[in-house]
Amino acid sequence: MMPTDPAERSAIAAEYVIGSLPADERAAFEQALAREFTLQQDVYYWQDKLLPLTRMLDPVEPSLQVWKRIERSITSASPAAAQGWWQGLRFWRFGAVAASLLAVALALKLIAPATAPEAVRYVAVLQSPEKKDAGWIVEASAGGKLRLTPLGSTTVAPQKVLQFWTKAQGASGPTSLGLVPPDRVTEIDVARLPTLEREQLFELTLEPEGGSTIGRPTGPILYVGRTVAMNIR
Repeated sequence: MMPTDPAERSAIAAEYVIGSLPADERAAFEQALAREFTLQQDVYYWQDKLLPLTRMLDPVEPSLQVWKRIERSITSASPAAAQGWWQGLRFWRFGAVAASLLAVALALKLIAPATAPEAVRYVAVLQSPEKKDAGWIVEASAGGKLRLTPLGSTTVAPQKVLQFWTKAQGASGPTSLGLVPPDRVTEIDVARLPTLEREQLFELTLEPEGGSTIGRPTGPILYVGRTVAMNIR
């Protein structure tokens, strides 16, 4: 069961992104991730902050002696201090990685141009309206590509197709982004979108072969979600 404390949930999301969660905790986290929007936001946040930095670091496995010293220091802590989650092994395990990443981040900040432009990346998790299962991920940034990635395989009946739609807040109606295959990544030029902004709706509907002929969805919505905006450098 996932904890309710926001700080602890964020720390677990960071571990998930780094890849240091034990197998059983990772499985439980992924189940919660599929249905909890706030966890998805935490994961996106840490992906943007940590993953670009990890590619610059050589992996180092701490020795068994280091882990034993950490465990002994936790065990010997006072009962009152040990009650906080930050005294647990998770904090030290995550903290060691985060400290290395922070050092790289500071170095990059020192050598990066002070006027580096800030970009915005938009991400949406498309979920089943009924089951709330996460089925697809939408990622896009202005001037680039929109990437639609399946998290599994969507079953499409014979003579039916998946059609991809978007609708910005305040728009009079949805815009078709075309037919997409049910089992592989689709890339679309962002220039094809009427706009790209926060809380923009994306959805996949089941349509007759060839797609909708009336400029709006006619079949059931299989997956739907709205974009979250994240500032990146």
